[in-house]
Amino acid sequence: MTVIQTYVYDEKNQFSPLLFEELAKRGFGLRPLGRDEFLKTLAQDLPELVLFNLAVTPDVDHLSLIQEIRAIDEHLPIFVLTENSDVATAVEFMRAGSTHYTLLPAPLDQLEAGLKRSSQMYHLARKVFQAERKAAGKGDFLGIVGQSLKMQENFKMISTVAKSNATVLIQGESGTGKELVAKALHALSGRPKHKFVDLNCGAIPRELLENELFGHERGAYTGADRRYIGSFERADGGTIFLDEISEMDPSLQVKILRVLQERAFQRVGGSEKVRVDVRVVAATNRDLSKEVEAGRFREDLYYRLNVVPIWLPPLRERREDIPILARHFLNIYSLRNDKIFLDFHPEAMEVLINHNWPGNVRELENTIERIVVLSNDSQVKVKHLPPGLQNIDRAIGWTRDQSNASLSAEKEILTLEQIEKQAIQSALKKCEGNVPEAARRLKVGQATLYRKIRKFGIDRELR
Repeated sequence: MTVIQTYVYDEKNQFSPLLFEELAKRGFGLRPLGRDEFLKTLAQDLPELVLFNLAVTPDVDHLSLIQEIRAIDEHLPIFVLTENSDVATAVEFMRAGSTHYTLLPAPLDQLEAGLKRSSQMYHLARKVFQAERKAAGKGDFLGIVGQSLKMQENFKMISTVAKSNATVLIQGESGTGKELVAKALHALSGRPKHKFVDLNCGAIPRELLENELFGHERGAYTGADRRYIGSFERADGGTIFLDEISEMDPSLQVKILRVLQERAFQRVGGSEKVRVDVRVVAATNRDLSKEVEAGRFREDLYYRLNVVPIWLPPLRERREDIPILARHFLNIYSLRNDKIFLDFHPEAMEVLINHNWPGNVRELENTIERIVVLSNDSQVKVKHLPPGLQNIDRAIGWTRDQSNASLSAEKEILTLEQIEKQAIQSALKKCEGNVPEAARRLKVGQATLYRKIRKFGIDRELR
């Protein structure tokens, strides 16, 4: 039997042992918590239900606690158990965010059914949320996210160049997504069924890099007891991605130049020429033209590689992409960690937009992953950001209003009536058709809501 994790706040400190024992037998994992530890525990690990066991005259401070819980998770079921039958008190607790106000003593079967039904609805809400998240993540370009003009131009370039066999040189700072571009070129080429082999030239010592690139024959050196197939040969028919090629030793640069010219090479310790049909994509975080001027990179190899250049701008030069990137990563890591973050508070988003991101997209992704892993909430707030970001200077020209405007520029503009209708439909759906509750959440009078329902024809949808 699956245990339903349930947090219990017991104002009276006398939760009925019999009730506690019976609920435990029926599949509820009850965890009593004091007020001071309640929110801290909730932020670390969300339960499936919350029970408030209150005195005959409940303390009004509990209303603020319920509101704080609701701020963390809008859908978490909160049951208030009390002997207080005062209608005004019940209304106050419902307005604060509790989902049920149950009078004690209550029939155990009825209480169990209500608790389990609420738990099931909560799971359903999470599944719907996650399904919407998956659907929302399908708008990127082969895993590369960006709506800025610079990135749209790059997407067009990638689509155009991919079908050719031309060598491509990708330049950009660390963390800008060079490997993603290389994989997109491979995916859109005529070679996607063949291998994509990536090799970081800066991570392998020179004496091992030649072996990794071209392979070796048996007996080529001590310990070479069998033939080894190198990266170029493994990538035959597909694409080889030479990352950080600016770090390659000049003696190896000559051999790469020969492969580009002849489409053939010799394994280490061999005399036979091995011919390959391979698409070469190279990348560097340095300005190769300056490396050539400084004598650290061969000029002839530079021109062989720079047939089609693609330059990836740093994140600080496309700040309009930060909101869509942040939401993209929030979707991914919320799903991966079973969290229900919906969006960013405007002030938190403004901080992200105004940070310079020296580590670029990779740094932003790592920051969002950390927030999701360490926090439980429905909205990313400034307090969730790393300490180094919380007090950042927001004097840069980008504001949340500008970012929202840039993201909305190409989208359809909805009329106020359309927005109003959607808000009413959403509220009615969340309240399961309960008009008084929907009116309360929308902060309008019931008569006004009934009039709007008839006006927009929503009453026909409810039948």
